[in-house]
Amino acid sequence: MIFFMQECENRIGYSFRNKELLRLCFTHSSYSHEHGETADNERLEFFGDSVLGFVTAEYLMKKYPSADEGKLTEYKQRLVSRKPLAEAVSACGLGEFILFGEGESRNGDDRHEAARENLFEAIVAGIYLDGGLEAAKKFIYARLFALHDEKEISPPKKGGAPSDPKSRLQEYVQKKKLGELTYREISRRGPAHEPVFVLAAELDGVKIGEGEGKSKAEASRLAAEKALVFLQKKRENSPENGKKKREKDGSGSVGKKPAPGPERKAAGQGTPAVRKRKKGERK
Repeated sequence: MIFFMQECENRIGYSFRNKELLRLCFTHSSYSHEHGETADNERLEFFGDSVLGFVTAEYLMKKYPSADEGKLTEYKQRLVSRKPLAEAVSACGLGEFILFGEGESRNGDDRHEAARENLFEAIVAGIYLDGGLEAAKKFIYARLFALHDEKEISPPKKGGAPSDPKSRLQEYVQKKKLGELTYREISRRGPAHEPVFVLAAELDGVKIGEGEGKSKAEASRLAAEKALVFLQKKRENSPENGKKKREKDGSGSVGKKPAPGPERKAAGQGTPAVRKRKKGERK
């Protein structure tokens, strides 16, 4: 398959010294599997994800100096999620240069959206390795922040909650001060060109949700959804919540003795009851 290096560099806005590194950024695992190649862009995707996370965190710290940790986390996850990354690749026409295997090329757009997301992260890593951090930052600012900044991370309306499950889970955990939230890959199965990932959402190392998907992003999103359900049920069944519910229903007074009334006093407890005399009755 012919790979148009010059056109790719023009659309990226960066000229690679190492042309093989550029080609590797665009090499999908299905292509390397079908053509007997040993390398694909998955390692670059892994590295690029970390570089992108750092650059985005630095950018948001400067842009929103008064935002707390929860808001910064929410903004970051909304900005570097699958959709904006895939759209950034599509906007500059880089998706058409991805080297797919014959079978993968016939798959639907959902799978190719994941491939475009991975391509963006691989390009970030490739530029970083070829030209350093400043060159990678220039690409991220020009192709991602300039396109999605206001649309993706503008604060939601007052009272609104983030729609992304991972953002909602992160916000809930931080608000309730439940501990450190992390995601861990439990297993990976299937062929190299079509893997299935299983990830766990963990709170201080204890699993609270598990998800399975065709990408790590999808698996972690599903794990977050299950973790939210688990934490909500745990909260509803907690003794403290049960006590509040009883008090609200008025059953919190069970066990209290009623105040003595006239009938009880008339029965000999406390001051005797005063009987009203009938008309004509002597004292």
